[in-house]
Amino acid sequence: MTTESEPEFRRELRGWLATHLRDDLRRAALNELPEKQRIAALRRWQATLAKDRWVAITWPQEYGGRGASIGQQIAYVEEMSRADAPEIVNNLGIGIVAPPILAYGSEEQKQRFAPRILTAEDLWCCGFSEPGAGSDLASLRTKAILDGDTFVLTGQKVWTTYAHHADWCMVFARSDPESSRRHGVSCLLVDMKSPGVTVRPLRQMGGGAEFNELFFEEVRVPRANLLGELHQGWQIVTAALQNERGIMYVVEMQILLAKQRDALLRLARERGAHRNPTIRQALANVHLGVETFRATCQRTMDKLLRMGMPGPEASIIKLHWTELTQAMPQIGMAILGVAGQIYETPVPGARADSSEWVQAGFLQAPAASIASGTSEIMRGIIAMQVLGLPR
Repeated sequence: MTTESEPEFRRELRGWLATHLRDDLRRAALNELPEKQRIAALRRWQATLAKDRWVAITWPQEYGGRGASIGQQIAYVEEMSRADAPEIVNNLGIGIVAPPILAYGSEEQKQRFAPRILTAEDLWCCGFSEPGAGSDLASLRTKAILDGDTFVLTGQKVWTTYAHHADWCMVFARSDPESSRRHGVSCLLVDMKSPGVTVRPLRQMGGGAEFNELFFEEVRVPRANLLGELHQGWQIVTAALQNERGIMYVVEMQILLAKQRDALLRLARERGAHRNPTIRQALANVHLGVETFRATCQRTMDKLLRMGMPGPEASIIKLHWTELTQAMPQIGMAILGVAGQIYETPVPGARADSSEWVQAGFLQAPAASIASGTSEIMRGIIAMQVLGLPR
């Protein structure tokens, strides 16, 4: 564990950003670039961060991280947001793929994969969901049959974020054909350039295509790329999904929702919509919702600081985030009226202070009920694990 205090950590990070974060690297500037150029610029930015250990700060120091405390993780997200620093392009590799590799991988796998994840030399995607196995991942049907020293991987994944840019994919597949549910699943690290791998982008109504379909047609994967034990991959599934909604996710969601709330209030004042009692009540509900969300997040982070582990409260956070992220652009469209129909092609990931945010958010928001666990699944977890209701 690093010995840096949080104030010292903040000062060091602020000083580093002041020196290295040029205006052409800020989010607004990068969003103006064509996609391939933007990804290339983000890869260079991550390599710069990695050189001075300002990416993957939670990783152990021996693998290029800082062993950051929870307080430092919170400070990191807040300072990066304050500076308008760009996203971490290899966030899936840093936050979801690498922790299981460091926990379950051989030393050879750690040395082979971790440094290149850190610097974004290798971008990663995650092969979780399938057409018939989304929230219920245990029903996955992609097969990985061991044939000598290689696995033969056959099946399909869907909603695979950034697969069209990825160099590698963490794939969960059924390695024991006689097994069912959580048994007989293995985790394979798959080179996306392997023969038999096909990536098909999924264009969304919001204008983006960050999700993809993945097809594996008798792809040969070396046994050396098996992560953990054969048929024992479910514990890696659990570890990977726990990292999906970690402490940084919680802090980022607070910051993003607060920015969107403030943008919505500005829009209402500019358009005089705050004089409409219906709109005014909706804005009041959103404001209270964001503040309640912040308080829930703070309680969760306090529990993490005291006990070092999250609880089922993460499902409350996800469910509440879904409701707020869907409500705000709907109110925004009501404020804009017919003017909301007049705009250029939606900008995926549009900033909360940009003119495209309301329209792009309105088109993208329905997917929030599904992304990272459906609202129905979240309600089930809350009912059983928070309220103690029977299954």
